[in-house]
Amino acid sequence: MSIIVIVLFIAVIICCIIIARFMYLKNEETELKIMATIAGTVICVVIAFVIIWLASMVPIGAATTEDSLESTIEIVALNDKTTLEGAMYGGVFITRGYIDTIPTYTYYYKTENGSIKFGQISAESTSIYYILDDSLPRIETYKVVERGYTLYHFPTKFERTTEVYYKLYIPPNAISTEIILDLE
Repeated sequence: MSIIVIVLFIAVIICCIIIARFMYLKNEETELKIMATIAGTVICVVIAFVIIWLASMVPIGAATTEDSLESTIEIVALNDKTTLEGAMYGGVFITRGYIDTIPTYTYYYKTENGSIKFGQISAESTSIYYILDDSLPRIETYKVVERGYTLYHFPTKFERTTEVYYKLYIPPNAISTEIILDLE
């Protein structure tokens, strides 16, 4: 692919030189012909470079996405809660900022050496599943990875993480489903 881009670039430059050369044939002054040729060539080279540079940013073919399991941790305790997050800016007289609530799951988990640590994940990017076998409660972290090729001077392979999500496995009946209608 890179050979095609180089050949295209050279062909555009040659065409631009020919066009710039014939634009000022009516003018008899040789110095103006040379200046017009140089100016036309420079302008065409810049335009060709920009076109090829923009074309090289486009992925070649369709990029593929794949969900990959990054980690699995065994949880000991779990709680759902809302976390406050925000910031304040300004001075004494003018103050601005924001306060936002973020639903989260906070948990304690076992590490490989047997210690217990605290963790927190976003509830909005978490799906809950009931454990159907004899496995322990756990959180699986997944990353959605996009892979493909782009033509940036030479064909280049790219890989980027587009999303992170969690699967939370809990015992059956761990979620209470109480519905209370009260018109007090």
